[in-house]
Amino acid sequence: MREQFPMAHEVRTPSSSSSSSAHLPPFPSGALSELTPASPCSGLSLILAEILRADSEHAHEKNDSCTSPLLFDEPIALIDGRNSFDPGSYDADSCSRLLWIRCHDSKESLRCCDLLLRDENLPLLVLDLLLTPPKELHLIPRSSWYRLRNLARRANTSVLIFTPHHLIPCAALQIFLDSSFTLSALKKERHELKPTYSHQKMALHNA
Repeated sequence: MREQFPMAHEVRTPSSSSSSSAHLPPFPSGALSELTPASPCSGLSLILAEILRADSEHAHEKNDSCTSPLLFDEPIALIDGRNSFDPGSYDADSCSRLLWIRCHDSKESLRCCDLLLRDENLPLLVLDLLLTPPKELHLIPRSSWYRLRNLARRANTSVLIFTPHHLIPCAALQIFLDSSFTLSALKKERHELKPTYSHQKMALHNA
């Protein structure tokens, strides 16, 4: 990890949020955030697209200015729970800081999440469990989520977890997206489609 992402091993100032996009809510650092769609076409994938787009834009802003490094200027890890991410639909700049880990089941996904958090050098980690079968998700012990929460807290990492339904008991932030798209959306560019959310709940978990 140190050789592949040397910037991630630099000392960074802890931040209260890992979102610098006007279209995304602030995601708390050192905590789990759960994002759940209100319907199958609610546009959760746009969240990731927005993060990668913001990453690319802020990287260019940094090159054009003397401002201090921004959070999106650092590596982002995507744990792809069902090997569904399509890097070909993003430009090279958007994926330049993306560490993409392809998994095949929930055990493998959580194991990768655990290992990356123990590394303590990634400010933002996305765990995509959207296509994981519900039966498989329900087999995940509650203690696994608390362990990941504690590791995220220690690493000061924002962990965004995409789930098909509310699942995580210790999520500091729960967001339900209600972006509804029709066939006409297929004629638009991705940057023209913005994720919207009807409800978000901030929970404080001290245990």
